[in-house]
Amino acid sequence: MHLRIGTRRSPLAMAQTNHVMGLIREKFPQAEFTLCQIATIADRDRVSEFHQFGMVGVFAVEHEQQLVKREVDFVVHSLKDLPTTLHEGLVLASVPPREDPRDALCGATMASLRQGARVGTGSLRRRAQILNLRPDVTVVPIRGNVGPRLAKIGGEDALDAVILAQAGLRRLGLDEASSEALAPSLFPYAVGQGALGLEARAEDTAVIEVLKAIECPKARAEAEAEREMMHALGAGCSLPVGACATWQDGRLTLHAQVTSIEGTERVVADQSAAPEQARELGLTVAQILKERGGVAILEKSYRGHYPSFKSI
Repeated sequence: MHLRIGTRRSPLAMAQTNHVMGLIREKFPQAEFTLCQIATIADRDRVSEFHQFGMVGVFAVEHEQQLVKREVDFVVHSLKDLPTTLHEGLVLASVPPREDPRDALCGATMASLRQGARVGTGSLRRRAQILNLRPDVTVVPIRGNVGPRLAKIGGEDALDAVILAQAGLRRLGLDEASSEALAPSLFPYAVGQGALGLEARAEDTAVIEVLKAIECPKARAEAEAEREMMHALGAGCSLPVGACATWQDGRLTLHAQVTSIEGTERVVADQSAAPEQARELGLTVAQILKERGGVAILEKSYRGHYPSFKSI
C-alpha cells in the first residue's frame, strides 16, 4: 500500500505528518508513503495578519487543490486551519487522537506578567481573550513558525511573552517553553485546536478506510460539535471564537465564547449532549451565542474593525 500525503513544509507540519504516518504503520505495517510538500499562501506571505488575507482557509486552499487534481491521496491539516465548508467532493476522513488543545503562555505566567507587558500573538481570538483578562497588556501581532515566535521573547523584539498552542510545543518537543497552560474555562482554545484533520476525496473509499482505522471517536465528536458551532455562526478560524470540549459520564459538554477584539465584551454558552448528537450540540451552542449577542460582536470583526498596529 502506497499513500501520497499532502503537507505543509513547516517543522510543526512535518512533525504532525510523521505522527500520522506512525499511526498508520501501527495498523498497516506494509504502508509506504510519499510526502508532497507545498507552501500555502500564508506560508509565502509572512507579513500580513491572518484576517488581512480576505479569505477562509489560508493554510488549506492549495492542499484541497492537490486533492482535486489527484496529486495526493490525503492531506494532514491542523484541524483548526481547515474551513468548516470543504471543497466539493472532499471529506474530513479522519480525526486521530487529540493532543492537549490548550493555549500556552510562554515567557511568563498570567500572574507574573508585568503591568503593561508586551504579548505576541498572530490570532485575533487570542488577542481578544488576553485583553479581556488583562486589559493592561499591549498585544503585538507576530507571524512565523514556532521557533521564531519563541525567539521574540526578550532580545531585540522585547516581548514579555507569546501565546502558542500547547499541542504544537509538545509535538516539537518544546514542552519546557510553556510557562503556563491557560485554563480553557477562562481562555477557550480555537475550534479544532490540538486535533489533526485528515482530508481525502469522498470517492476514495480504500484510502478513507485506512484513515478511519486511526480515528479517535471522542476527538471526532469534539470536532463535529466545535466545527458545527463555528459553521452556524458563520465565523472563520481567524475570528474571536473560542471553544472547550469536556466529557463527563459519557456525555460531551461544549463551552464556547465570543469576545470582542478589544476584549471589552464577551458572551458564553455551555450545553451537553450524547456524543452521537455532537452536531446538534454545536448548533444549540451557536444559537445560544447568537441570542446573547455573539453575532453582533462577530459582525464588528467582519466589517474590518481591526486595530491598526505595526507587526514585528
